[in-house]
Amino acid sequence: MAGQDRLDDVQVPSSFDLFYREEYRQVVAVIYGLTGSRWVAEDLAQDAFLRVHRDWHRVEKMESPSGWVRRVAINLATSRFRRLGAETAAFLRLGPPNRVTMSPLPTEFDEFWGEVRRLPERQAQVLVLRYIDDLAVAQIAGVLGIAEGTVRALLHQGRERLRRQLEAKGFTDVF
Repeated sequence: MAGQDRLDDVQVPSSFDLFYREEYRQVVAVIYGLTGSRWVAEDLAQDAFLRVHRDWHRVEKMESPSGWVRRVAINLATSRFRRLGAETAAFLRLGPPNRVTMSPLPTEFDEFWGEVRRLPERQAQVLVLRYIDDLAVAQIAGVLGIAEGTVRALLHQGRERLRRQLEAKGFTDVF
C-alpha cells in the first residue's frame, strides 16, 4: 500500500556498521592522543576503518577486531610521524611550500597531551590506550602485539617520565 512503511524496506545494519559505530569515537580519541590533531585523528581513523571494511570477512573472525583496528590506526600514525620527519627535512632544505596551514582546534588538555607525545613512541602509545581508550594491560598487549609485562613496564616508565616532564614545567600534584 502506498504511504505505508513496509518491514522489508527497513535497512538492518551489518555487523561492520555496528562495529564502526561502537569503535570509531574511541579510535579517534586514541589517535588524537598520539597526534594532537583532531583532523589527523579522524583522517587516520577513517583510513583504519577502510582497511577493516576491506578485510571485514577476515577481521570479524579475529579474537579482537577492536584491537586490530587500533593497531592499524597506531601504525598509520607512526607512518605519518615518519613521513612528517622526511617532509620536515625537505622543508629545511627547500624552504616552505606556498600554502596556508591551519592551527589545530584548541582543547583543554593540549599541554598535557603534548607532553605525552614527547615521550618515547611506545610509552606514548600505551599511555594513550590506557587512559584515553581505557584498555586493560592485556588488551593493550594485544593491540600493540607485545607482552603484558612489557606493557606494564612501559606504563610505569611512561608515567614516571611524564611526571618528571610536567614537574620540570612547573606542574605539581599531577600524579
